[in-house]
Amino acid sequence: MRSKSWNLRGQAGIIQMYRMGFVLTPSARLFLPLAFAAFLVGCGSSAPEAVSLDPDSPTVQVGERLQLRATPNENLAAEPEWELLDYNGGGLLSTKGLSTTYLAPNHAGTFRLMIQAKRPDGSNAKLLREIRVLPVFKPEPATALLQTGQAQTFTVKVKGLVRSEVIWKAEAGTFSDGGIYTAPSEPGTYHLTATSASDPSVSATVTVVVH
Repeated sequence: MRSKSWNLRGQAGIIQMYRMGFVLTPSARLFLPLAFAAFLVGCGSSAPEAVSLDPDSPTVQVGERLQLRATPNENLAAEPEWELLDYNGGGLLSTKGLSTTYLAPNHAGTFRLMIQAKRPDGSNAKLLREIRVLPVFKPEPATALLQTGQAQTFTVKVKGLVRSEVIWKAEAGTFSDGGIYTAPSEPGTYHLTATSASDPSVSATVTVVVH
């Protein structure tokens, strides 16, 4: 008795099925790579950038230095060139080939950094990143141990903001002018919050233990 074979007609006869396993027809050998490539595009795959930056999302405080390094991900005809696109007070670069030292300005902000180099074919490889420069906002003292009803003066070291004024809020107790805090009459652990008057997104917390 003869064994039987048959065709499974799906996408225009792409697959022929026999007793054991599957056999791809010539049309399938052409169709499947194209379908797989379309699948990758649909998943959002993309080629890596020509140059990587370490750290990739630079963050530094005002007036401080930060070491940056560029790593080529492909063949380049020359070492990368570094450039700050914000010329008005965006900081300074001290470049040495694949690495550079960034000196942050004395004011907070977000500044653009461009890294570019020539490929062997003459085209440009570019990488654009942002450097976040954070202000200094440091309460002094950061913690305090007080008796009930005792007064304590708190200050905040501020650098990099337009104004140095601070708004204080307390979970319990009261604040008066000059950052003078008076502890409540009930013992416990309380938190004081200092917020920048010029930038409400900048704040810090002080922990006070009252006994």
